[in-house]
Amino acid sequence: MADQDLNIYQKLSKIRKQVEVIQKNKSGYGYKYVSEDEILARISGLMDKYSLSLIPCVVRGSAAVEPYHSKKTKSTKNGEIYEENVNEVLVSADMTFTWVNNENPEERVEVPWILVGHQSDGSQSFGSGLSYAMRYFLLKFFNVATPDDDPDNWRSKQQAAGAAEDKMIAEQIIQTVDETIKHFLAENPSKNEEVKKFAAKYVKGGNYFAITESVLASKLLTDFKETFKIKE
Repeated sequence: MADQDLNIYQKLSKIRKQVEVIQKNKSGYGYKYVSEDEILARISGLMDKYSLSLIPCVVRGSAAVEPYHSKKTKSTKNGEIYEENVNEVLVSADMTFTWVNNENPEERVEVPWILVGHQSDGSQSFGSGLSYAMRYFLLKFFNVATPDDDPDNWRSKQQAAGAAEDKMIAEQIIQTVDETIKHFLAENPSKNEEVKKFAAKYVKGGNYFAITESVLASKLLTDFKETFKIKE
């Protein structure tokens, strides 16, 4: 399917798949985080590729500006601990982020969001709030993982989780296979060797309980019913 034939949800899904993990690349305020420019570098190119626009909007009349007082614990050169009063400006507002399919502008996805920031003056508070809102919106909307270590470690865990889920599904299908074969042989005992040879085409020794892939398990069940003409 060509990119221009994708609807907006399919395009967003394509982007999500390609930005599923971004390693934290900045340190500050005692923790590691992914910077806004790193996120935009990864996502904006894909937005261009799939012809999408993102429109941030502050909801009219929702902005609030108020004093924000807090205390910070500090220490002197002599190691004495003291508390410092911090007076800042807190800015908050409701927001929406709207995805637009540039090839079909009527096709949109609007997501409610929020802006919160506090700095020494109102303009800085608003700016930091916008940056945080944009950064976390993109991370959370696309379900981006932000590990401290090598992203390959995260991908390995993801693949292991997917394999475990697929194995569980395969086990459920194989249970149906086993019940179907037992029922068939109870009515057709002379077909025992024929069934063993059939199963051996799908798994060594014909031991279908060793199958751990759901696709193979499904094919075994479907083919068995067709080969031995089992009606639902």
